[in-house]
Amino acid sequence: MELPDYPPKVDIKTQIYEPLPKTAKALSSWETLDASEIGSNLVAGLSTALQHGNRLDVEAFFAIRSAHWRDTLALTAHLRTFSGREKISSALLELCIQRGGAGGFEFHGGQVVAANEDLKWLDCSFSFSTKSPRALCKGKLMLVPSVRASGDCDWKIWSMTTWLAEWEDHPENEALLRLASAPITEDDDGTISTDVLVIGGGNAGILLAGRLKALDVDYVVVDRNEKVGDNWLQRYDCMRFHVYKSFCETPYIPYPHSSNDGLTRDQLGAQIQAFAREFDLERRVLHCTTVTATAFDSTTRTWSVELRTGERRRRLSCRCLVLATGAGFSGAAPLPDLPGRELFRGTSMHSVEFRNAKEIVAKGAKVSLFFQVFRVLRTCLLIYSPPRKSAVIIGSANTAFDVMVDCHDAGLQTTMVQRSETYVVPMTYFAHPLGLGAYDILPTEDADALINGGPLAIGGSLLGLVHATQAQEEPDRYDEVRKAGLRVRDSLTGGDLLVNLLDRCGGHFVDMGKGIDLITTKKVGIRSGVVPKAYIPEGLLLSDGSKLETDAVIWCTGFGHVDGRKSLPDVLGDGAEAIAGRLEPTWGIDAEGETRGLWKRHPGVDNLWIFSGGTAQHRWFSKVIAQQVKGVLEGILPDAYRRTPEPDAARDWGHGGTWANL
Repeated sequence: MELPDYPPKVDIKTQIYEPLPKTAKALSSWETLDASEIGSNLVAGLSTALQHGNRLDVEAFFAIRSAHWRDTLALTAHLRTFSGREKISSALLELCIQRGGAGGFEFHGGQVVAANEDLKWLDCSFSFSTKSPRALCKGKLMLVPSVRASGDCDWKIWSMTTWLAEWEDHPENEALLRLASAPITEDDDGTISTDVLVIGGGNAGILLAGRLKALDVDYVVVDRNEKVGDNWLQRYDCMRFHVYKSFCETPYIPYPHSSNDGLTRDQLGAQIQAFAREFDLERRVLHCTTVTATAFDSTTRTWSVELRTGERRRRLSCRCLVLATGAGFSGAAPLPDLPGRELFRGTSMHSVEFRNAKEIVAKGAKVSLFFQVFRVLRTCLLIYSPPRKSAVIIGSANTAFDVMVDCHDAGLQTTMVQRSETYVVPMTYFAHPLGLGAYDILPTEDADALINGGPLAIGGSLLGLVHATQAQEEPDRYDEVRKAGLRVRDSLTGGDLLVNLLDRCGGHFVDMGKGIDLITTKKVGIRSGVVPKAYIPEGLLLSDGSKLETDAVIWCTGFGHVDGRKSLPDVLGDGAEAIAGRLEPTWGIDAEGETRGLWKRHPGVDNLWIFSGGTAQHRWFSKVIAQQVKGVLEGILPDAYRRTPEPDAARDWGHGGTWANL
């Protein structure tokens, strides 16, 4: 089906990222700065300017060349980024009057932060409250020096981040989590009535269930799997995360101290099971259940959903609907439709079907006793071993490397087919405090605000700088694997982590060690710059006309559509196409620097949210979505602020009312 591509996707690196300023040499006295005094004075001055209501006074606090403000629900009741001090000051003033500032900005602390020898800034935190609706909000500022000709220094806001911390009258209450959950009941006509239906009981859906319970929101989760945790436990045996544990923590309860970095499939599954068990969430989950039809009643403003559990069919009515079924909604994993499949004598499967290489061996790609003996001899005597049964891995991202290592370790002659250049980043780079290492030194909420809450124009450029600086210290790291045939893009040659995560939903490889070494030492073969075109009896015909013989093909090629609207019928059943046509596309970045379609309300559909992302996004945005849902149910969530006001230098908000007295 044809779907509107609005808002359109932009190129992150050329249209969102901005050159980073060189501020370090603007001052010779960074070490002696009183960051708290500077930050406190600026926050107080900005608060006063907002209360007086003159736009030019507010504008003067922001950097001339490049300033950004990102808000998550606090003032816009939406997820918005404003760039340029004229737009920022206009929107900020308008929204402060609409929301009412109960007490202005309150400064909480500041410190000097150095990215490298060229870039330093003051990092400040603050809080404020609003009257309409009554909310407690938090914020962060990044201040840079602006030196006048006289030599005096003014401090300007380079980046401002604001977010809703709590609804003042409806705060998150962890005590509610400890209470027993009520069982799911049906009305006299057999209908299940609830406030929120969460479709998808994986990591995202279960964390959201916990957030909703803490806000005293009635909910039901439906999931196709038999039990909580199956979304992890049904993955391949050797699956593990290529990030540090601190990045993956769940709200309210941390991972056990015994868990290591690079969490395994079983550790991930056990943690989400422990989360559901600790807070008695299972009682609100309908397992082995699919949605067969979905419709919205614009008169009653409710969703009507038809459910099927085995042979049993039920109807559910809810005010709010959340789709939490993965990056492409349904998690579909289609195999490429290549000609000649019936000719191929071996095994062909998607990585979602893969469990371990030993099963492949058992199904026919057998390692002979002869090979096993010679493998030992080769190890001891470095003698040649004869050809053996084989596996081909299609793809070169994280999953492909996991599967490739497993196949090699099982004794299969393994070849990776790399269709295009792959961004490779060492996992050790993530330990930097301006990247994911922030989770090791900051409280989780503060680290989440830094990673998930700030303007992409600055955050993305900073992360790119950090990774490029790290790569400059070892510029030859991937030279040998390049010589072996792997086409590597690293952080010195244009690779960018956030582009892969936000634009492509993956396609990169986080290097934890072994996979690269296997290719470098030629223990695993590599075919780059080609794609499979057809099956042949012995294996695959590649796009360069060559043949690749194999006993098994494992497709590590992703999970279907990045734009989940295209697979919405798999999630919502009948009626899905009408809904899809009114949704924004998902993933990719819009012209503001916002991720399209996720975690926020859609202009064409009432009370529907799409929840996707990685584990840190699950933690942060589960609260963002739950707060919006609670606001809708209580009637306190303002309309989403979707416009960008044009600056008007003559407009003086102070003549009609101020932030302070509204």
